[in-house]
Amino acid sequence: MVSPPSLGRAGPARISASTQCGTGSPLIGDTPEVEAPIVGRDRELAELRAGLVAAAGGSGRLVLVGGDAGIGKTRLAVAATAMAAEYGVPVARGQAVDDPGMPPLWPWRRLARDVAALHRVLTDTRFDPADAEGSATARFAMLADATDALVAAAASTGLLVVLEDMHWADRTSLRLLAHVASELDTARILVVATYRDADGAFADALPDLVRAPATRTVRLAGLTREDVAGWVRRTTSVADPDELATRLTDGTGGNPLYVRMLLDRITDSGEVTGHPELHRLMLARLDGLSLRARDVLDAASVLGERIEPALLAAVTGEEPAALLDEAVAARALQVDGDVLAFTHALVRDAAYQELAPSARADLHRRCALALAATGGAPGRIATHWRRADGPDAAGECTRWATVAARAATAELAYDEALRFAALALAAAEHAPVRDRAVLTLDLARAEFLTGEVDASLDHCRAVARLAEDAEAPELIADAALVITGLGDPVLLTAVGQLCTTALRHLPPDATAPRARLLARRAMAVTAAGAFDLARELSADALDLAERSGDPDAELDGIHARHLALCAPQFLAERVALANRAVALADTARQPHASLWGHVWLVDAAFQAGDLAAVDRELALIEQFAAARQHAVAWWHLHRLRATKAALVGKLDAAREHNETARALAERIGAPAAKGMYHAFRHGLAQISGTIDAASAEESLAVLSLVGDVALARVYVPFVHALLGDLDQARATFEEFRAMPDAVEVGPMWAPLLSQIGEVACMLDDAATADLVYRRLSTLDPDFSADGSGVVFCRAASPHLLGDLAMTCGRTAVAIDHYRTAVEMNARIGARPFLALSRLGLAQALVTEGDLPAARTLATQAAAEFRALDLPVRLAAADRLLRRIGTEERTSDPLSPRESEVVELIAQALTNRQIASRLVLSERTVETHVRSVLAKLGLRTRTEIAAWSLRSS
Repeated sequence: MVSPPSLGRAGPARISASTQCGTGSPLIGDTPEVEAPIVGRDRELAELRAGLVAAAGGSGRLVLVGGDAGIGKTRLAVAATAMAAEYGVPVARGQAVDDPGMPPLWPWRRLARDVAALHRVLTDTRFDPADAEGSATARFAMLADATDALVAAAASTGLLVVLEDMHWADRTSLRLLAHVASELDTARILVVATYRDADGAFADALPDLVRAPATRTVRLAGLTREDVAGWVRRTTSVADPDELATRLTDGTGGNPLYVRMLLDRITDSGEVTGHPELHRLMLARLDGLSLRARDVLDAASVLGERIEPALLAAVTGEEPAALLDEAVAARALQVDGDVLAFTHALVRDAAYQELAPSARADLHRRCALALAATGGAPGRIATHWRRADGPDAAGECTRWATVAARAATAELAYDEALRFAALALAAAEHAPVRDRAVLTLDLARAEFLTGEVDASLDHCRAVARLAEDAEAPELIADAALVITGLGDPVLLTAVGQLCTTALRHLPPDATAPRARLLARRAMAVTAAGAFDLARELSADALDLAERSGDPDAELDGIHARHLALCAPQFLAERVALANRAVALADTARQPHASLWGHVWLVDAAFQAGDLAAVDRELALIEQFAAARQHAVAWWHLHRLRATKAALVGKLDAAREHNETARALAERIGAPAAKGMYHAFRHGLAQISGTIDAASAEESLAVLSLVGDVALARVYVPFVHALLGDLDQARATFEEFRAMPDAVEVGPMWAPLLSQIGEVACMLDDAATADLVYRRLSTLDPDFSADGSGVVFCRAASPHLLGDLAMTCGRTAVAIDHYRTAVEMNARIGARPFLALSRLGLAQALVTEGDLPAARTLATQAAAEFRALDLPVRLAAADRLLRRIGTEERTSDPLSPRESEVVELIAQALTNRQIASRLVLSERTVETHVRSVLAKLGLRTRTEIAAWSLRSS
C-alpha cells in the first residue's frame, strides 16, 4: 500500500516556484518531462473560458483559484494563458513569494513588466512622510491610477492578468487587487489569482474580494479515483490501473502533485520504490546530485524560490551554469520560459530544512552581502541579516530594515513599512538608547499610517520615555506630533499629555515645534469640551507660529484655531483663517491645507447664505480632487453637493450625492463618514417629516454604536418621534432636557442645541424648548452652520426660533421669526425650507385669527410640497387649509344673501344694479347693506368693499 505523504516539519520560509511539479508547464532542459494531463477540471476550465469571453465583451471578472499545495492551481493558470492565446488576448503575469524581504507590490511590479502604464504608476508614486494626514489619500490615488492603467491597457485587446500565490502577497498588493476587483464589471480584464488557505493578510482581504460583484471562486479539490485511473492508464503499463488508482487516491487524497511524484516511482508491477513520505520524496530529487551541485542548490534554497545565476555565483563562488543544468536534469529545478526555479516550493523547503543551523546562518550572511553588493532590495537584505550570525548581523539588519521601511512608506506600502520598522527595532535590542528612540518613533509613525492608532500611541509614549533618558527633547516633540486628524477624546487627551511633556522639555527658543505642540494641545482640550481654554491655547499657538515663520507650524495653529472657533459667533474670523490656509498651502509641506481651507469656506458660505460662494468653492474643491486624484476631496465634494442640492430642493440629486460620498468613504476606509451619511439622511427625514421602518431600524442600529456623542444620540428620540412612538421618544429624550444650559459654546454647540430644540418641538416639550430658545435667540440670524463641518444645512435659523416660540405659546414672537425666515429662505431659493417657514407662519396666523393671510401662505406651501413630492408635509398643509375653511365658515356673521350683496359691492355696483342683478327691490338691497354695516362694524360701502377684498 502507498502511505499518505507526510508534510514534514515546517521550515522558516516557504517559497513558491513559478510552476508546480506534476501540474506545471513542460520543462525546457536536457531531460524534459512529459506534461501532466489536466484531468478532473472540466468545470474549472469552463469557468475560466467563460470569464475570458465575458471580459472580451466588457464584463471583467476576478477568478480566485484556491486549494492546497500541489492541487493544480498553477496548472489551471497556465491553461488560462493558453486559452488567452487562442483568443489573441495579451497576458500579464505576476507572483508573490514567501520571502519576508519581498518588496511592496511585488506581484504587481512583476506584472507591470507587461503593462507599461502600470509600471509608470508604480515607479512614479511617492509619498511625503511629513504629510501624514494625506497618507490614505495618496495611497487611494495610487490604487486608482494603477487600476485605471490596467483598464486602459485592456481597452482595445482585452487582458488576462495572472497573479499567483497571493496568500504570500503584501497588504498593499491585496488592496490594489480589491480596488481592481471593484472596477472589473465594466473592464475587459480577466484576473486569475491563485492562493492557499493561510492566516494573515490574504485571509483578512478574502471576504472583501469575494463580495465584489465581479468575483467568482474556484475551489480545487483532490482528483477522484476515476480521474487518477485515467491518468494511470495514460502514463503507466501496470496490469491493474484501477487498483493502483485506488491506492494512490487513498494515499494522497487525489492531490495531483503527490500522485505525480508517486507515479514517477511506480514499477511495472505497481509497487512504489523508495520512501513514500513526502519529505523524502522531495529530497529524492536531490539524492543523485554531485556534491558541488548540492551545495549550489543549498545556497539557492536560502536565496528563494527562483534561481538568479549571477547572484548564486556571488554567494557560492562557483560558476553555477553546469551545476544548474545537472539539477534540471534531476528534476530538482525546472525552466518555465525565461524563469529557472525549484520544481515546487516543497522541494525548496526540503532542501532548506536539511541545512545545519550554522551552515544556514552562514549562507544567509553571504546572501546579504551579495545582495548589498549588487543593489538588492533593502528588505530582502535585512531579512537575510536577521537570520545570519556574527557580531555585525543585528546592526546590519536594523540599517537595511530602516531603509526598507522608509522606501515602503514613500511607495505608499504602509503595511510593509510597518513590518520593516518592527524588524529594525527588534534587531536593535542592544543599540544605544537614542537609536532605539528613533527606531521606536519610526515604528509609531508606520503604525499610525496603517491605522493601528492604539499601538502607535503606546510607541509614542515609549519614545517619550526613551528620549527623556537620552536627553533628546526634540524626539519627545516628534512623538507628540505623530497622531493627527482624529477626534477621539480619549486619544486626544493622551496626545495632549505627550504635548505637555514635550513642552516641558523643549527650550523656549524652539518656537516652531512649541507652536505645533500648543496647537495640538488646543485640539485636545477642544475634544475634551474645554472650549474657553481651547480658544486661549489656539490663539497662543497661532501667535507663536506666526512669529516662527514656519508655514507648517502656522497651518497647525490655524487648524487648532479654526476648530476652537467652530460656533456661529465667529464667522468672520473663521473666513480669515480659511483664506490664510489656502494661501499657505503652496509653501508648506501640507498640500491638503488648501482643501481644508476650501471646505471651511464652503461651511462659512452656507452660514452666510451665499450660495454663489458655495458654488465657487465647490468648483475649487473639484479642481483639487481632479488634479490630485484626492479621495478625501472627492468625498467632501459629493457630501457638500448633497447639502447644496437638499437646501434648494433638488432632493433626488441630494440622495445620489450622499450615496456617492458613502461609497467613496468605504473605499478609503473612513468609518466616521458613515455617521455623516446617516446624519444627512436624518436631515432629509426632517424635511419630509417621516421615515420608513427599514431606514429607522438601520439608523437606530448605527446610533447604538456612537457611544458618548450627544449630537448623534439626540437622533434616537428624533427617529422614534418620526415613527410616531412618542413614549419611547420622550424616554430617550430625557437626558437632553437639561443639556441646553450645561453645554459650553464651542464646536457642535449650535447643531446640538438646534437638534434638541427640534425634538422638543416634536414632543411639545415647552420647558426644553424655552431653554433652547433663550440660548439660540441671542445669535444673529444666519443659515444654520457653525464651521464644524456642515452635514445638512437647515437654512434660515429664525425658522427654528419660530417653532420654539410656538411650542412655548408665544405666538406673536413666533410670527416675527417666521416672517424673517420666509424672507431669508426666499432670498436664497431654499425651496423646501421656504415652504416649511410659510406653513409655520400660516399656523401661527391661524392662532391669531388672521385667516386670509394664513390661507395664502398655506396654499403656497402646499403647492411647493406637491412640487417637491413631500406627501406628509403636503397633508399637513391641506389639513391647515381645511381648518381655515371651517373657521372662516363658522366665523362669518353674514347671511348668504348678504354675502352676495357684499361681493357685488366689491365690484363697485350701485344698489340699483345689485337689485337688478339679484332680482330684488332697491329698498331690499338697502336693508341688506345697513345690516352688513352693522354686523361688520363698518360705516361706508367703501369699507365693505375693502373688507371683502381682504377676506377673499
